[in-house]
Amino acid sequence: MGQTIMDRLHRAAKRFGEELGDAKEIRKLRDALMRAGTKSESLRGVYFDVTIDEEWIARIERAIPHLEAAIREDRQFIKTEGNITSIERVRKVSRSSVEHLARHSEMITHVPEEGQDLIPDKLQVFENESNYDVYENRVLYMVLCSTRDFLDYRYSRIAKAWNEKSVETECQKTIRTAGGKLSFDLKLSDMTGGLTAEEDATAHKIVRIEAAAGAIMGLLATPLMKIVALAPMVTPPITRTNVLRMDQHFKAVVELYDYLSTYDGDGFTLERHENTLTPFPEQMESEVSELALFAMYLNHKYGKNAADELEANFAAEEAARREAEEKARAEKLEQIRARLSGGDVTVEECLQLLGEETTAFESSLQELREELERAAEWKKSAETATIREEALRKTLDDQRRISSDMNRHAAMQTEEARAEIERLKAEADELRLALANEQEQRRFLSARIVGMTEAYGAGTVSADYSEREDFIELEKEREAFERVYSLNWKKAKKKIRKRLLWGKEEVNNE
Repeated sequence: MGQTIMDRLHRAAKRFGEELGDAKEIRKLRDALMRAGTKSESLRGVYFDVTIDEEWIARIERAIPHLEAAIREDRQFIKTEGNITSIERVRKVSRSSVEHLARHSEMITHVPEEGQDLIPDKLQVFENESNYDVYENRVLYMVLCSTRDFLDYRYSRIAKAWNEKSVETECQKTIRTAGGKLSFDLKLSDMTGGLTAEEDATAHKIVRIEAAAGAIMGLLATPLMKIVALAPMVTPPITRTNVLRMDQHFKAVVELYDYLSTYDGDGFTLERHENTLTPFPEQMESEVSELALFAMYLNHKYGKNAADELEANFAAEEAARREAEEKARAEKLEQIRARLSGGDVTVEECLQLLGEETTAFESSLQELREELERAAEWKKSAETATIREEALRKTLDDQRRISSDMNRHAAMQTEEARAEIERLKAEADELRLALANEQEQRRFLSARIVGMTEAYGAGTVSADYSEREDFIELEKEREAFERVYSLNWKKAKKKIRKRLLWGKEEVNNE
């Protein structure tokens, strides 16, 4: 059986007190702390001895799967109801409707013409309706409610007692030393109960009760049970129908009800204990003073950043202690050897020396084992680090290779994109030039058409270009026409000059 937390703390507290020793400075501080603040000391502890019978918990846990399976059977009966409905609202005619019409001819008020169908004015339509208020479902709902109440009663009382346990300790101590004032205030509220093995077992049972109660509430929240809850509750005794006797799940439901309804007692016991101490007893005073001394150590270690210094002093003291022990053993061994030559050594002294040497050897061997274990852990950590380093190096190499490939691919794509952009720019320039030429030609032709229309369109009304967009376009057409006119006028002047001045005939087709 393993140690509980409190057992380990007790062992550590005893070792701490032993290590403090009986040095004068320690004894003086401890005595001063034990005498100080006794009027402010108080301890109040409340706890319960909780004993829970596990049988009823296990019995409900075994029944829960059967309760769930019984719900999943979804038992129901089909209820058929007939309603007289006008023929216009009838969508489907069943055999029962025809049989009812045959017995009630008053729903036929007119005779059809020859060759036509007989159509009544009204017709009874039968509808099937599912009814879940069967007796077995109502019994199931009653058992679920009984189980819920059974668990709620026990869980509420156990949880109340479990949560009430607590130990509260308070004290204020102030003393004056040669170095100055020392104050120590303690206020502790512990509601864990000490975390003993017995309470761990009880806590486990409480968790099981919570889980069972949650499962029952979940089953009561199912759609089927919500429907059945609207029906009247079944009153005992339960009638054993064929389903309740033969179906394995409903049979388990009835067995659970029989067990809970005949259960005698609460299934748990609660014994309350209360302990009050004011002031603390002498033993507790001594241990509280040790706690104050430990708090002083923490203040010094972390308040003055003295952890490294304290650790170095500890290692040096341990080394000096081992050296002194080895020196004492060596001196004793020399004494025994000197006496051995004179035959003045007893067997008891030899055995004692052998025991001391064996103890020292075992201590050294234990230290060696610890060093080997640490070395093995360091070796394992180094191997793990080496493996991780190799993996990281491989990952880094892969990433570098991928990055290089991506950079090379990106460079190629960049070059291709640059060439493509240049090509598209050239095409765009060509298209812009062609578009400008086409627009120039179109405007020239449009201006020529306008001019010809004005010149030869006798009796026609001139077009209206007074709107802003139309006038701007007309101006651009005029400019285009003037450019063509100016260009052709230059060509015509050259031809006129050649023909009049030099008498040459124009033969080219400019």
